[in-house]
Amino acid sequence: MVVSDSRDEVPGVRFEPVFAVDSRLSKLRRLFWLRRLVKEFKPDVVHGHYLTVGGFYASLSGGKRIVGSAWGSDVYHDPERSFTNRMILRFALRRCDLVFAGSKDAAEAVHKFGYEGEVPIVRFGVDPEKFKRTSRHGTDEFRILSPRHCSRIYNPLVIIDAFKKMLPRMANAYLYLVESGNQLAEVHERVETDPELAKHVRFYSWKPYGEMPALYGAMDLAISIPNSDSVAASVIESMACEVPVIASDIPNMRELVEPGTTGYLTRIDIDSVADMMLKAYSVRKLLPEIGKRARAKVVDPATHVTWDSNMRVAQDAYERLIKEIQVR
Repeated sequence: MVVSDSRDEVPGVRFEPVFAVDSRLSKLRRLFWLRRLVKEFKPDVVHGHYLTVGGFYASLSGGKRIVGSAWGSDVYHDPERSFTNRMILRFALRRCDLVFAGSKDAAEAVHKFGYEGEVPIVRFGVDPEKFKRTSRHGTDEFRILSPRHCSRIYNPLVIIDAFKKMLPRMANAYLYLVESGNQLAEVHERVETDPELAKHVRFYSWKPYGEMPALYGAMDLAISIPNSDSVAASVIESMACEVPVIASDIPNMRELVEPGTTGYLTRIDIDSVADMMLKAYSVRKLLPEIGKRARAKVVDPATHVTWDSNMRVAQDAYERLIKEIQVR
């Protein structure tokens, strides 16, 4: 059973939109709905994703075995924002029999907030058979893709200002931004009030999962500079499609991106990002080779970023948990 905040469907899976964003139910009534479903379904495991939200609800669900997943801001930003968030995180972790994390650094953060058990690393992952390079755009344009929402945590204004700074030296460059996010209005204003940016920034609508490989395949470079993150799916997908990435120089990104070898790392400021854009542009004829090394890093079984390798880790951890509880 999938309990979600959307009204989508998953073929062959019972889908319950308990936390749908358009629902007028109070949080308390949603919890009662969740508890009723758990009582009826009798799951072996209740797994809550994002510890301060899904993990918190899972811990109150009445399930026999509670599993949580740390995905980034739940262990980095949320605890810093308020005392309440810290208490919610610690409460959820106390109730968890098992916790997954999306990176080694996130696992360390989980331990910092009091969890003492095993923390297997399970990332979003990628299907390398779907996400692969099949063609190139075949124009003289140099295309840079920002695959993240135009939201503050992803620093879209820094990306735009860095791109503008380098435009005089990258006359055939075009920046692609997704038409979504909590800073979208500011992004549009910045672009539309600057004639040069307006010519070189292109907006695209949010793509369904199955359409993303074609989008990556039409690009030369990707950029993802969040303030904090797990090992982001968009970074893995870009690399699987042989698109080198400029990523934030944070611990989670360092697990995949080797500067100059599989991509680039940068501080989150206009000058640093601009320098990395120009560096990539100056070796643009070598980017396909860097992209091939990036894909090789992703498909390497030792890296554990494909769907198959991640699901094996998760399944093994689930089975160990069930056996341990049965023995107790």
